[in-house]
Amino acid sequence: MKPEDHVVIVGAGTFGLSTAVELLRKGHRNVTLVDGYAVPSPLSAGNDVNKVFQSTVEDEFYSKLALESLERWRSDELYRPAFNEVGIVYGGVGEKAIEEINRRFELLDKSDVAVKKLDTPGDFSSVVKFDGKFQGWKGYHQLTHCGWTFASLALENVYAKCLELGAKVVTDRVDRLLYEDETGRCVGVKTFSGKIIKASKVVICAGANSIGLLDFKGQLLAKCWTVGHIQLSDEEAAPLKGSPVILNIDEGFVFEPDCNNELKFCNEFPGYINMENGESIPLYRDEIPSEAKAQMRAFLHQIFPDDIACRDFSVAKICWCTDTPDRHFLFCEHPDHEGLVLGTGDSGKGFKYMPIVGDYISEIVLKGNGSLDDEKRKCWGWRPEQAEHRDIYELQHRMGGLNIVKDLKEIHDWTS
Repeated sequence: MKPEDHVVIVGAGTFGLSTAVELLRKGHRNVTLVDGYAVPSPLSAGNDVNKVFQSTVEDEFYSKLALESLERWRSDELYRPAFNEVGIVYGGVGEKAIEEINRRFELLDKSDVAVKKLDTPGDFSSVVKFDGKFQGWKGYHQLTHCGWTFASLALENVYAKCLELGAKVVTDRVDRLLYEDETGRCVGVKTFSGKIIKASKVVICAGANSIGLLDFKGQLLAKCWTVGHIQLSDEEAAPLKGSPVILNIDEGFVFEPDCNNELKFCNEFPGYINMENGESIPLYRDEIPSEAKAQMRAFLHQIFPDDIACRDFSVAKICWCTDTPDRHFLFCEHPDHEGLVLGTGDSGKGFKYMPIVGDYISEIVLKGNGSLDDEKRKCWGWRPEQAEHRDIYELQHRMGGLNIVKDLKEIHDWTS
């Protein structure tokens, strides 16, 4: 591919910006980002105060990738200012959660990562600086190689670099992809305003909204989770500054307060879908199901004093991601449409890999699927056979709440 060939990236969120900046860093000179909103988009899952960065996750493949990404979070000028290596306090309550916690601890204990077992409420309280309840919690404190990322800052830094390196930006929603009639080759996009943008390559990095652009043969399932914030005073926030992330894998997680003293937290559960005509369609609203709020309250009561745990939420919203059947990314050339590259299927874990996903997607754009090693090509390839007879209510190794995936159409009680 020639450096002047036009690459259009649909979606200027986590994967789209990462792909754009790596193409430009590699000397490609003609890159256009197309998104319906200015960066950072309010619809982007990455447009957030903070995201958890874990170096050890549910499988070895993504744990290795996390360590690769960690080096970039630590060293790359675009990402380093957004990385806070404050550690994570892991916990679990249910039998399966504790089994998973013990498995991860054993892996870390054999490595060079600093880690300490936590068995009693007092053990947890000694680390998190609050005399919390921590009823039934078992876990460990991982001191290094993990923490949280200032997500929206990372998006803004990468976007600024894209502009500096010559990226063009079109603020408009893509209505459809354009194809050659004779060959099926993808040759550009048409926006809702009627603008036609021709391209040598089109890259879909539209996250949960990818399904509106292409028939993915059931490989993508948009799924959402719930987020809350509570406003703290200066006095309440001060002892929490620099504290580790608290992540109970079947109850929820919470971060240190941000620069405005807002405390962000989420409840752990297998997620919500929103089914319409056989597809899960993202629904955006600044409120959450009342059942999720109750789960968040219960989680907060395990950690904080009642006057904080019972406080009104300053933010309550839902955040959309998109799951593949096996929760592997979908990074590949489309088998039937030359010129079309897929960079989607974050599966609820994409942001921690932002510094490196663009490396891989940009290589596919420039050199094709053969740029990936055999393992990545197998894991990230076009695989509609996995979606045959897909159970959209499968937990996909997630836990918490009622341990079920629910359709938002079943939810009638919402709250802010």
